[in-house]
Amino acid sequence: MDRNTVHLYETLGIPKSSTQDEIKKAYRYVYWEPRFRDIAAAYEVLSDPKKRQVYDRYGMMGVQMAGTEIGARLVEIESLLCTLFIALSFVLTLIIIFFALLSLRVDGKVSWNYAIVFIPLWIMDAFLFFATLTRLIQPSADDNDEDDYHHDDHEDERDAGNGEGSSSNAGGDREERRRQKKATQKRERFLSGFVGLINLILFTAFQVLIVKKANDPTSISASTVFAPYFVLEGFFFLQALVQVAIALKAASALETPLSTKLGMVFEALWWKVTRLVLAVLIMLRIDDKITCSWQIVFIPLYLVAVKYIIQHINGYRTFSRMQNAEMRQQGHALMTASACTFTVLGALVYSLVGLLAAKLDGHAYSASEVLIPVFMVLSILLCCSGCCLPCLLLASGAGEDELSPENAEVRVVHPNMRIEGADAPPSPSRRATPIS
Repeated sequence: MDRNTVHLYETLGIPKSSTQDEIKKAYRYVYWEPRFRDIAAAYEVLSDPKKRQVYDRYGMMGVQMAGTEIGARLVEIESLLCTLFIALSFVLTLIIIFFALLSLRVDGKVSWNYAIVFIPLWIMDAFLFFATLTRLIQPSADDNDEDDYHHDDHEDERDAGNGEGSSSNAGGDREERRRQKKATQKRERFLSGFVGLINLILFTAFQVLIVKKANDPTSISASTVFAPYFVLEGFFFLQALVQVAIALKAASALETPLSTKLGMVFEALWWKVTRLVLAVLIMLRIDDKITCSWQIVFIPLYLVAVKYIIQHINGYRTFSRMQNAEMRQQGHALMTASACTFTVLGALVYSLVGLLAAKLDGHAYSASEVLIPVFMVLSILLCCSGCCLPCLLLASGAGEDELSPENAEVRVVHPNMRIEGADAPPSPSRRATPIS
């Protein structure tokens, strides 16, 4: 996108900080010049506050796209991203507070009820409930109607070009399509919100049972605590099975090899099966149904690392067999970057798993020491969401010309160009030239 956001101001010979009255005065002054078309185009944009705002952020390309669906979203993308960063920072802060309170409680620094420790999570649950209920009960968005009309108009034009139906029939079909589309969107939105609400209820119930078990270990069994979690995981597993069945049916129609089908099933189900097995082992270990070391209980997590290591090795070999040197080099660079990221994150994750297993097995580690990897990861994410990413967003919002050294100086209008009377245009010989 052309991010030059000063050219129109230069055309009128005014600084970017000019008011609307100053823009009008400058236009009255320079419209005598031969470059009338450029001057008129500049005035058309800068005299409109909305167009000027778009131009100041995105340049002429943004103004040209302002009437399109992409342009409408582009104008609001920065505010949406800022809202996302704020929400993410808020969530990360709550999670950090939760783990800090948890470490204090586990280490015996405080003797609070675990319900107090879970207050940050209760706050997150409340916000999620509010967002889900809002999505569930809100009416259809009216701003989609115009897009529906445009889409249906294109279809009507296509049908008319093919000689299909009269204009009255086309109009009726269009209204019917719009009604059906809105009804389908409403059903999908309601179903999505309802499923999300059920998931939130199950997840909150799981947290409540954890608090009850932590406050009184003999009050309920671990199988009771994990009941909501297993219901939630069972729902996700059934959903994945349906998707796999649909994918396998499509693959059979294309005569896909058996090895490819097995790979599809594995990729769709392996992580869900791993979570279920891990939850079962943790439940049995808490209830002393099994008495093995916690390191053995966490074996499914170690197998996840093995899976990704094998995947990276196979990916590197696949790129090595490519004949195209450029694609081979790009593939190797991609796999190297992915391997480095996995190594860093894996070191932190498995440090946490190892320390947690050692503490549960009776080793003298404090909860604050066990949670050091968690605090490191959350602190990095909070720094990114609260500082780094917003700074990058602000930097991208400034045009290249505004950031360049030659344009860092303030542009002003020469005193001889100032307009003493708004109704008395100057002679054509006087040219409005900005002076840096």
